[in-house]
Amino acid sequence: MMKTTDRTFFLLVLLGTTLLHVVIAVATPVSGDEAYYWDCSRHLDWTYFDQPPLVIWAMIPSRAILGETNLAVRAPAILASLLIALALLPVVRRLGGDYREAGLAYLLLHGTPLVFLGASYASTDIVMVAAYTLATAAAMAVADGELRGWWGFGLAIGLGFLAKFPMVLALAVIGAAVIWGEGKRHLSRATPYLAALLAFVCTTPVWIWAAQNNWDNITFQLEGRHQSAGFTLKYLGEYLGANLVLFSPPLLIALAVAWWLARRRTEPAWRVAVVSAVTPFAFFALLALRSRMSPHWGAPGLVVAMAMLVLLTFRFKRGLLVSGVVVGGLVVAMVLAIIAAPMELLEIQWTYSGRPGRVSTSSAAAMIGNEEIAAEVMKRLRPGEIMASSSYTNVHLLSFLTGGALETRLANVNNGLHGLASLYWHEPDDLIGRNFLFIAHDRRGDMHVPLSKIFGSTVEKAPIEIRRDGRVIRTIRVIRCSNLLEPDPAFTRLD
Repeated sequence: MMKTTDRTFFLLVLLGTTLLHVVIAVATPVSGDEAYYWDCSRHLDWTYFDQPPLVIWAMIPSRAILGETNLAVRAPAILASLLIALALLPVVRRLGGDYREAGLAYLLLHGTPLVFLGASYASTDIVMVAAYTLATAAAMAVADGELRGWWGFGLAIGLGFLAKFPMVLALAVIGAAVIWGEGKRHLSRATPYLAALLAFVCTTPVWIWAAQNNWDNITFQLEGRHQSAGFTLKYLGEYLGANLVLFSPPLLIALAVAWWLARRRTEPAWRVAVVSAVTPFAFFALLALRSRMSPHWGAPGLVVAMAMLVLLTFRFKRGLLVSGVVVGGLVVAMVLAIIAAPMELLEIQWTYSGRPGRVSTSSAAAMIGNEEIAAEVMKRLRPGEIMASSSYTNVHLLSFLTGGALETRLANVNNGLHGLASLYWHEPDDLIGRNFLFIAHDRRGDMHVPLSKIFGSTVEKAPIEIRRDGRVIRTIRVIRCSNLLEPDPAFTRLD
């Protein structure tokens, strides 16, 4: 009877959290990065310049079913969140729990702002977290002596790599299964090596595209994504501080305590769990000693860490679990209250990511008025003109908001190396002689200089202004560019 009740509780948690994710997905506007993935899904390819293809591919059937909607863009993330819960169950069982503990762990995950909100948004991270959790469950099976676990691990790491490249960190998990578990006995069998072959086969789309495109995606991941600043504690402090916010301070402390207690467990599955929980966070903390790291990159280990927390506190330290849920819930409520507040009233001047005002009144306001900008661009666009921008988020978000009716191009002017996938979708010489309506944020400086070098003429027009309560909160510059003379460097691929 108790098991039936526990199973019902687990299913209710899955149902409730999934409905929550759907509501958030429908009610909140699509971000620039999500629109980027959406636009990529309209251009089917082996992979994409700065992103593996799995999340993008998954949007193709969801768009076919749900249309060009917020929910279609975010449906793969919501399904991945559900998969995390299902993968959590075998992890918990290997650690000695069952439906009740799995349901509590998944519920407790939603006490972190990162999962509460992040599970409803399209991202490569949420899919990789699901694959990482599955890989951990498979590695636990290997540690317990089950040969078939190798097949699950090979499939999980291969598909996870197609979601996000840091999935390779799961190799540490299978390493733990070999070192401390029964996995070492399997190394004389063919299965581990065939599973490795399966993993490689899953990743072949990345290598096919790389071979066809001068290995640009691999070069970007190894050299272009992170610029080393030399040894510094500044970025590590940012990384740790941001983790406190995203994971909620009380839960992060509780997780640290759980990890400390779990270290004393000698069972192979527990040792695998400890390695799974610690590896992503520790890896990016080490990298943060030289480069700026996004705090959510350590999230793959959070799921298993939460399972350990529940199993160690539910039975022995119930008060710690209860307090973690309560305080975590309060933190979530505070985050939601801030998000729901009028953006223009916020006086947040957090300089995370090293760009003053990145999370500020002005940048918060940049989330407002995109529909108005899209409508105004459509109104100003002349027949045959193409909308262009040096911001990849502008390009893809405005395209999404017009249902794909707006023809857009990314002009790689002062844009760096992010968001360049669209440069590989078109032949640049086909643009010669075309006219463009170029838009740019007012903070991007003088765009005439680079644009005048490749166009016959450039004329600045009246800006697009987004007003709230009688004041301008957002200004978009508009430059009419006629007769493209030379597509290089703005519209060409990397050398």
